[in-house]
Amino acid sequence: MSRRILSAFLALVLVAGFAAVTKADVTGSFDIHILMEPMGRQTESVMYFFDIQSNLVVNITISGLTIGFDIGFGTTGIEFAIINLDTNLGALSVSDDFVFAEPFGCTTLPAGPFLANGDCVGQNVFNMGDGDGDEVVDNAVGFVKKRIELELNIAGITLNNLALFEDVDFPDINGSSSHEHDHFTVIGTPYFVGQTDSVVDNQTPTFGFGDVITVSGQTVSGITVTGSTAFCASGRNVIKKRSWPYEVNKACTASLGNIFDKTAIEDGAKTPILFEEETLSVEGVDLGGIVFSVFTEWHPNDPNGLFSVLTAEFTLFDLADVLVVMSSDNITNLTMNAIAIFISSDNLSLTLVDLGGDLQIDSVSTTLALVLNPNQNPADLVIVIKTATPGGLTNAKFSLGVSRGLLSLDTTTSFAGTGSLAWTGTDFELTVDYGIGFVVSASMGFSPGGMSAVEFNLGITF
Repeated sequence: MSRRILSAFLALVLVAGFAAVTKADVTGSFDIHILMEPMGRQTESVMYFFDIQSNLVVNITISGLTIGFDIGFGTTGIEFAIINLDTNLGALSVSDDFVFAEPFGCTTLPAGPFLANGDCVGQNVFNMGDGDGDEVVDNAVGFVKKRIELELNIAGITLNNLALFEDVDFPDINGSSSHEHDHFTVIGTPYFVGQTDSVVDNQTPTFGFGDVITVSGQTVSGITVTGSTAFCASGRNVIKKRSWPYEVNKACTASLGNIFDKTAIEDGAKTPILFEEETLSVEGVDLGGIVFSVFTEWHPNDPNGLFSVLTAEFTLFDLADVLVVMSSDNITNLTMNAIAIFISSDNLSLTLVDLGGDLQIDSVSTTLALVLNPNQNPADLVIVIKTATPGGLTNAKFSLGVSRGLLSLDTTTSFAGTGSLAWTGTDFELTVDYGIGFVVSASMGFSPGGMSAVEFNLGITF
């Protein structure tokens, strides 16, 4: 879809929605995000990377039908547009999403845990949308997916069905994502958003279908049981600035080629309909004052795809609340991957972690939360200390929050090391909430190497 057609369509829809304001309930928000990041730190005055992004959310409710628009703008123009329809038909709830987005690549992919917003660093992001198929990038926006979710409640039993129809090749710039498609890293590479084919992992959209069925209910004693079965769907689907649970497996496309070629059908599947994931959770089993919950997840196509979590909650002599979490990816052999114990009482909380399941504590984290001078000019102080075995003290974090009228100031200082700690960074955030739906905030961070970034946010709700 060309940017001109999409822009005209969105403009028409928004104008029609606002024209009906006298007959509809219109709510939403608009925010502007400004990022300034220094290109160097060798002198007092340097060049900055400068990025402005904004987001418009509008929800229009007419006669029980809610039409929602979530539109993101950036330097390249419209980055995404999500159109949502929500309504209730008696006991049946219906939610329908249409997602359009600009395809982006990343010259240097982030690794490890999520970065800010889970995205590639701004200066490494490049647009690659080609709307007319001439192999020239023209910032085109394409159709990414349609998600329709139906939920029905009958006699206390909730039935939910999530159907997915999406482009399995659409680029993902989240470096730590489990997206099945290879990321694009070369500037100038086009992605032909206006075309389709049946070849996965190329520069042309390929559409597949997935479905997730969930059943949940509660017994008379308060035990909640939930089970789900996923066909051709697992993980998370990510576009720039937005994400959803579940994405379609690339093996479940309309045409798969040679069924004996594992590169064409993932994991050597012999059918385009894959039984991909089964989950079962039982929550709220009370045995002698201890509340147990069990969660199990199974991926049939993965030989190590069985994962379980057991939790137990109880109160210790009315002095502290205790939560024990035990996880295992080899429950058939009764082995534990990790055991975590969370103990909280008033202002103090303690976390003990056993990573090998050998009943030896590998790390301890202590959190102290205090309110200083609570009667006049209060301030929130949070201190987090983490130790490891071996190594001793490894992390310390000090956070202070102060609110005075419309103003709020939050600052966090971190130290890290092995045995002896060294300063690793300090962050500041100043927020002004005018109480009329208008909020302004600014934040900046500093590290031993210098200033990391400055961010400004302006938001209004209506």
